[in-house]
Amino acid sequence: MVNNIKKNETSTILRKKGNKQSSITNKISVVASMLCEGTPKVKNTIQESLDVFIALSGYSVEDMIENKGLIDALNRHINNDLVDELDLEYGSVIINIVYNN
Repeated sequence: MVNNIKKNETSTILRKKGNKQSSITNKISVVASMLCEGTPKVKNTIQESLDVFIALSGYSVEDMIENKGLIDALNRHINNDLVDELDLEYGSVIINIVYNN
């Protein structure tokens, strides 16, 4: 069974330095398709991994949406963290970042 989690309010992910909210909040959704149980621990690990990836990559979220290679790298990063921290099967979560219509 696939659990789809759509996070419309991406304020934690898309905050600028100084804790000021980004102008793209509510314009972008992070969709996590999960082949595992969506426990709070799993969701927190996904959120933390996403935050770390965005910070380390230096790319904006808009850049990531337009570059499949970055999304693939994001998914590898998150799934590696899930395997390492929670002993979940690699590929159990697929992340997509999309513009809201």
